[in-house]
Amino acid sequence: MRVVLSVDMEGVSQLRGPYETFACRPEYWQTGKPRIEADTVAAAEGLIQGGASEVIILDNHGGGNPMNVSAQCLPTAARLETWNVFDLPSKGVDAMFQLGYHSRGGGGGFIAHTYVPGLRLRVGDEPISESHGRVWAARVPLIGIVGNDTHEQQLESLTGTPYLVVQHTVSADVAEPAFGRDEGLEAIRSFARSALGDLAAAPRPAVPAETVFAASMPNGAEQSKAMEAAGWRRAGDVEYAADLVAWSDARPLLAAAMTAALAPLVPYFDGATSAAAAAALDPARVATFSALIERWCKTPAPEWYTSAGDEFGLAAAPGD
Repeated sequence: MRVVLSVDMEGVSQLRGPYETFACRPEYWQTGKPRIEADTVAAAEGLIQGGASEVIILDNHGGGNPMNVSAQCLPTAARLETWNVFDLPSKGVDAMFQLGYHSRGGGGGFIAHTYVPGLRLRVGDEPISESHGRVWAARVPLIGIVGNDTHEQQLESLTGTPYLVVQHTVSADVAEPAFGRDEGLEAIRSFARSALGDLAAAPRPAVPAETVFAASMPNGAEQSKAMEAAGWRRAGDVEYAADLVAWSDARPLLAAAMTAALAPLVPYFDGATSAAAAAALDPARVATFSALIERWCKTPAPEWYTSAGDEFGLAAAPGD
C-alpha cells in the first residue's frame, strides 16, 4: 500500500515562532528543521506500522530550503519524492496523510496563509486551505491531518477528516505545543497508525467540478497581466475568477496566483541549504525580511481582499 505523507511546517508539534520556518534564519537550523524532521519520522513510522508498504514523503513547505526533511533521517520503507500533488493520480497512491498543516490565509491562526502570504482562495462559496487543494489534486482518501487547532476549526467540506491537534494558536506569531516533545511524537505515531488502519472508513473528499475558482490578494491590482495570461479573469480591483471543469484545471491558475501574491516579498527573500550558508547571508537583507515577517504576523488581515492592502507592512519597510 502506497501512502503519501504530505509535510508542511507551520503546524508541526513543537514549533513556537515564525522564524523557525525560514531557512535564512538561525532558528530554522537550530530548532525548526529538527522539529519537522522528528514529526515526519514519527508519522512515517506510524503509517508503516499501520500497514503501509511504502510511504512517499512530499516536502510541501517553501521556507527557503528545498529539503526541509533530510532523506537520511527517514525509516526504511519511507522515501522523499518531488512529485507535484496534481500528478499523484498517475502514481498509484492509495491514501494521503497530512502533517504540519495550518489555517488558511485570513483565518486568524498561527502564521495563517494559503500556499503563500497574501493569497486568498475560494472554490464556489468555500474558502479553502492547502489541505483542500492538495487532497483534491491527489484524488485519494485523506486519512488524517496533524496540525494547528485553528485549522481544524476551518475544514469546511473536509470536516470529519480524522484530526490530531498538536499545536495551539496563541497569536499569529506565537504557537504553543499541545504535548511535550516525546509525548507529541508518540501521539503522531499512534494517530498515523490508527488512521491507516481505518482506511476503509476514511472519507474520500468530493473533488470540485464545474465550479468557479476565485482568488484575491492585496496586490491584485498590480498583477492583472500575469494573472490574465494564466487564465484568470478580473473580477474586482484585487479579485480574480476562473471557471473550472475539474480541479486539475486549477494547476496553472494556482501557480500563477501564488507567484503574483508573493511578488512583494520576493525582493527581500533569501534561502539557504545549511546553517553556514544562512550565517553568510547579508545581515541587512535578512533583517529587512525578518521585519516584514513580523509585520505580516502582527497586521490584521481580512479573510478576503476586495481592495488593495499592505499585508507585509511594506509601507514602513525597508531600511527603517
